[in-house]
Amino acid sequence: MKVAILGPGKNAIGYTTKRLLEEGKNIKMKPSLIPIIDIRLVIKKKLDAVYEKKSLSDFDYILPRIDSKRARVGYPVMRFLDEMGVMKPYNAETVMVAHNKFITLERLVSKGIDVPETYMTGSKSSALSIISRYKMPVMLKLLSGFGGQGVMLMESKEAARSAIETMRTLKQEILIEKYLPNPGEDIRGIVAGDEIIASYKRIAAKGESRSNIKAGGRGVAFKLTSEMEDICIKSANAIGAKVCAIDMIDTKGKINVLEVNINPGLECIEKATNINVAQKIMDFVKSEIRG
Repeated sequence: MKVAILGPGKNAIGYTTKRLLEEGKNIKMKPSLIPIIDIRLVIKKKLDAVYEKKSLSDFDYILPRIDSKRARVGYPVMRFLDEMGVMKPYNAETVMVAHNKFITLERLVSKGIDVPETYMTGSKSSALSIISRYKMPVMLKLLSGFGGQGVMLMESKEAARSAIETMRTLKQEILIEKYLPNPGEDIRGIVAGDEIIASYKRIAAKGESRSNIKAGGRGVAFKLTSEMEDICIKSANAIGAKVCAIDMIDTKGKINVLEVNINPGLECIEKATNINVAQKIMDFVKSEIRG
């Protein structure tokens, strides 16, 4: 079995990509790392995606690692792979949906999944009007933020106005999200196909509202309820991803989905749960190839 992992350059490989490559080798899959930026897209009589003179159609499976920074490069590559009929866990449209927080929420709501009340606007006056009707605090988010970046808890209307001024100066569209009280933690489930392969809680650092690990949060093992498992599978299906992470928040017994992540990091969840998540993902890839 020949599997390619699309990701960063070989000098910028992180924990997750290393683990996927290791586990792929352990189960005799001959995994290759292909820097997505080095892929050449060719239009002749037919479309082709080429890396080092080799067509990506020669691989049995492509496992993309496309974060928001690589979405613009990754989208056309995935379009070509769609047309070439290459097997992978999601298509090009999913890249655009997953890296746009508002479209993600729209897809989730269309499938009956609860999400926080959210507004999007590119107008400063419209944003200020929305803020004027809200009780503080509120959440302000950038459309394509990741790892907790571009997520701000506004505890006063003055702070919100200042942040909105800055975001519009930078020509950023603004998401205004109703704040859902919680104990400073969220819940993540990792989906592979129709199975939840691991789950944990991320708990915010003291004095921090964001529970993201990059924002100083820590992970602890946590078993999802059957309701949460059902929400995870429905959320993955809503954006068309067979491998992804679902981030949820439990507010007084009501589960809201905050985000669907098609490029989840594995370091924290593996350490928190002692589950070999990378192996489970590569086992899923093998099962996909075998059909």
